[in-house]
Amino acid sequence: MNNLIKIIVFGTCFISENLLRSELLVSSLIEPDSTVANPNYKWTNSSYVGYAWSLKAGITNPDLSKFSKVGPGDTDDTPLTNVSYAGISLGRHVCKWLTMSFSYEIFNSFNYQSYHTGGSLPGQTTLDSNFLRSFSVLHQSALLNFYLDLPKKCNINLGDLCVKPVIGSGLGVGVNQMSAFQTLTFTGTPAVASLSTQGFINLQNSLAWYVNIGVSFQPKGTAANFGVAYRYYDGGKFSSGNKYIVNDSNEEALIDLAAWTGKIKTNQLKLFLDFDF
Repeated sequence: MNNLIKIIVFGTCFISENLLRSELLVSSLIEPDSTVANPNYKWTNSSYVGYAWSLKAGITNPDLSKFSKVGPGDTDDTPLTNVSYAGISLGRHVCKWLTMSFSYEIFNSFNYQSYHTGGSLPGQTTLDSNFLRSFSVLHQSALLNFYLDLPKKCNINLGDLCVKPVIGSGLGVGVNQMSAFQTLTFTGTPAVASLSTQGFINLQNSLAWYVNIGVSFQPKGTAANFGVAYRYYDGGKFSSGNKYIVNDSNEEALIDLAAWTGKIKTNQLKLFLDFDF
């Protein structure tokens, strides 16, 4: 009887010990590796810089009877200057396929400068006056961004780099400050410049949005990635306002006139550096 009890106790201990070893082995094979390979990052931040190539802004003379007009075959709608920009963002991985973030961007000054030959002044019938029209637009924006987290089968491994496609979009508020609006006219021989109209600083908030496509490179074993992207960016409408100083026969007068308007529209190159945490 005693021997039977000893056999039962020994067998029970042997089975229990082997079950425990099996559980520990399974845990060591699955849990640590999955934790290391797939860290559960919730947040992400991004810093980026870029360059914007301006497209035509839709600028037209709002009142041909009050502002110098261009000659036949000429146009007021010339692109703004190309500028650089920078931005930062903070985001969260809301689910397996979507990341949302808030960003702030600031651009160097967009400048408009257009020289016209053969234009005319208000009230003139002959096209014998040349003039230069110019202004500047300072732009910044606050945006809500949406980026797709594509499945791993869309990634490509190049040595120690994981190459991922980047697809996203964003929209928010664009703040446009238009300033230094002026028209210089050139008359006589030799030509003498005179300031015919001058505008004031005007601030306008507008809808800004973009679409983004690019590629990122993530070194294996890190929570950082870097990359390059193309963006089409619409920074919204800008306006000169309705107040002008008009120089008529060397007398300056403050009057209300129609506003010059346009839109910031650009093709952009973006370089970014992201960190998950």
